Amino acid sequence: MYHVMIVDDELYARTRVKVDLHLEQDGFLVDQEASSGQEALKRMCAQRPDILMMDMRMPGMDGVELLKRVKRLYPDLPAIALSGYEDFAYVRSSLKLGAVDYLLKHDLNREVVLEALQKCAEQIRQSYQKEKDSRIYQTQLQIGRIAGQRQAVLQLLRGDSVEPVSLAESLPFLSRGGNIWLILMQLDDMRKLEQANGKIELVMLGPSILSILQEVIQQYAQGVIVEIGSGEFVILASLAGFTSQQSLWSIGRQLVQSLRHNLEKYTNLTACFVLGRIVQRPSDLADCYHQARQEMSLRYLTGRSSLIDVSEGRATEPGGLLTLDAAKEKEIARAVERRDREACMTIVQTVFDDLLHYESDRTSCQVACLELLNLVVRNIRSMPFSAQLQDFCTCMKSEVLTSDSIQDNRSQLVTAYEKLFDFLKEADQYLKYNSNTIKALEYIHAHYREEISLDEAAKKLNVNKSYLSRIFSHDCQRSFTEYVAYYRIEQAKALLDLGMPIKEVAEAVGISNQSYFFRVFKAYTGTTPHNYGKKV
Repeated sequence: MYHVMIVDDELYARTRVKVDLHLEQDGFLVDQEASSGQEALKRMCAQRPDILMMDMRMPGMDGVELLKRVKRLYPDLPAIALSGYEDFAYVRSSLKLGAVDYLLKHDLNREVVLEALQKCAEQIRQSYQKEKDSRIYQTQLQIGRIAGQRQAVLQLLRGDSVEPVSLAESLPFLSRGGNIWLILMQLDDMRKLEQANGKIELVMLGPSILSILQEVIQQYAQGVIVEIGSGEFVILASLAGFTSQQSLWSIGRQLVQSLRHNLEKYTNLTACFVLGRIVQRPSDLADCYHQARQEMSLRYLTGRSSLIDVSEGRATEPGGLLTLDAAKEKEIARAVERRDREACMTIVQTVFDDLLHYESDRTSCQVACLELLNLVVRNIRSMPFSAQLQDFCTCMKSEVLTSDSIQDNRSQLVTAYEKLFDFLKEADQYLKYNSNTIKALEYIHAHYREEISLDEAAKKLNVNKSYLSRIFSHDCQRSFTEYVAYYRIEQAKALLDLGMPIKEVAEAVGISNQSYFFRVFKAYTGTTPHNYGKKV
């Protein structure tokens, strides 16, 4: 539906076009009107019509003046001039100003007006198509320009020669040389991002990142950002004209901070940055890029959203493979044997402090972490109820190998050793128990989701039922049946803490009857599952 405005100082003329001609059934809705040129302009500011019909002879601002102003404000708005027989001068002026058609007011009828409106509609369609074609063309030019820039940058980073003409076309700011700064950017947590969003979504995010950060770069220098792949981006910026090293350093830091801020603000992503060396010739960029990539390996040590400056001196050069030394291994074993949690955690922390001090590579850090996890397993392997913690350490090994930061590894190992001491504190109480009691407890912990009884446990352990009942009650201060109920409720509390629905919790801990579950839960906790869930 095309919206039409009729401008005429005569009410009858406006009403005839609006009501009598029934133009809406052909897709033209005359839903705006004005009695003067001034009123028409005011109404257009609030709501622009698709087509304008105007009388050329009006008091005050006539149709010619109105058309002049309309074409100045809205060049693509099609207009139809309305005139009388004696108004040839107006007609000629209107056509000269770009009116699509002119109609004699004395001969207005539905067919004549509809034909003129359809001419306007065709002009609108052509204008829209032309605009659409122009947008497509500009988009294709932009894509071609970005592809050309990326190709030229990749050639420079590989050390390939780039023809001066090609360099001037794709990267004109580099062709002049002088103070060319390379900045390397690597998105954090790429593995997690790919798992959470998929590789295709990350690929689609690339153009948005380029668009956002390109605008940031233009605020500081002439430059370009290109995507290398796998979350890696290279920024080349020309700071020609700056001679002070302090000024260059300051601008570089400001640029990186702004890039980091806008990346997180608009994409909710973080990245590590390497401020490369400033070079004077494009041909020096390959060596600069190679060095920046080597420095980027330090992001494993510096953590997320870090800034690494190649101009900053390092305490030592990265060494070879470092592993957990025998002395620290013995110290940890002794601390575990003494159940000295604080001493053990201090030693674990010093292991990571040493890895950071010597700027150990990723492999060394991972090997040290795996050795620390193996120590946990070694200390509990022969102890009862250790299967769950052993499984945790096995899963943790996988996380260690996929972590992007040594800080993540530190946190993972601290968690593992905290769990170790929590386990030891609980397990030590079982050391005084009869071996058959321990075996019965292990049986309960493994099968509490099932229907289990003292008879079944005695058969599994190949001991007398009465004997098992007596020693179990003596050691645990609970009967076998009471302990099964107690252990189920402890597991149920843990599941409620995670937000699991009560019905699913009851089934998960082996109690299919929900009413019975409520009674047992209240008997052991003093509250109902509903109230317990509200406290969490």
